[in-house]
Amino acid sequence: MSNWIWGQRLDAIQRELCDPRASARSVSEIAFAWGFNDAAHFSRAFKNRFGCSPRDMRARALPLQPG
Repeated sequence: MSNWIWGQRLDAIQRELCDPRASARSVSEIAFAWGFNDAAHFSRAFKNRFGCSPRDMRARALPLQPG
């Protein structure tokens, strides 16, 4: 059951990282808001689930706009 809960949280974080409305929030801030309290543990769990780092996921979803 706890694995399912953590999976749901990771999925929610992934959606938020890819949402332009959340682009001002840091990766750590988003992770902590969803119940993670250790940035390194979060990064490992995220990479294990999605195959890339949270920063890479965000960079692909929200490329920098010129100007």
